[in-house]
Amino acid sequence: MCHSCADLAVTSALISDLSAYADTPDADAEFVDVTAYGLAIAVFVAYEAPLYPPPGHGYPRQNG
Repeated sequence: MCHSCADLAVTSALISDLSAYADTPDADAEFVDVTAYGLAIAVFVAYEAPLYPPPGHGYPRQNG
C-alpha cells in the first residue's frame, strides 16, 4: 500500500471511530468538534492539494 493510501485509510478509520464515539451518551462535544475538524484538514496537505492516492488505487477520484 502506498503512503497516501495508508494515510487515507487511517484517517478514514479515525473519522469512522470518532463518528461512533459522537453517538455515545457521554461524548465530549467539544472534543468531537475539534477532532473532526483536524481529521477533515488531514485529508488535505499543503497548498490544498488533495491527499487522494493516484488513480488505480481503489479510491474515488477527487473532483478538481
